[in-house]
Amino acid sequence: MNLRNSTLGLAAALLVLAGCGSTNPYQAQFPTEADTFTLFALTGTPAAYPSGLNIFSRAVTRVDGNANFDLAFDINADGNAVIYPVKLIVTAISGDRTIGLKKVVAQFDSVTSAPKGTYQADSAVVLAVGETVVIEANRGIAGDVCYLNLSPNIYSKIEISSIDLVTRTIVVQSVVDPNCGFRSFAAGLPAN
Repeated sequence: MNLRNSTLGLAAALLVLAGCGSTNPYQAQFPTEADTFTLFALTGTPAAYPSGLNIFSRAVTRVDGNANFDLAFDINADGNAVIYPVKLIVTAISGDRTIGLKKVVAQFDSVTSAPKGTYQADSAVVLAVGETVVIEANRGIAGDVCYLNLSPNIYSKIEISSIDLVTRTIVVQSVVDPNCGFRSFAAGLPAN
């Protein structure tokens, strides 16, 4: 019975891999892309304004109970940006995604890949203009983009480009490697 179950499991795994259209499950499928986003602070702006960022879809979004964002942005009393992982803002019906943040002291352009090691899981990070954070977004819950992948994380980096205290907006530069488990921030299709 165990041999039969193992054979069925192997056959199912091969079908899943064949269905993905790639003979190499470790080959990147999507190019790494850079963007610039303008977000509104969570406080002091209308709730309908986009204060959230969805890492995988590279889109700003409203922060609401649908939890269609990975990060939410605010401005603190010192005029710095505060980045909150989704779990600190709302509880998603489909399950909570763990978001890890790692503040780096290097210049944004010199961070060429996501560093290994420990990321602050589900903790807020405060950034001044010019500071950079690397994001480890777990996208492996049922139905999400990395659900059947060996590594459920998507990596990105963000730099705070500017903060406008009057309009309560935050402009960020972002680079996202949308391939599950890949850490490269080089433009184009990553090799690792």
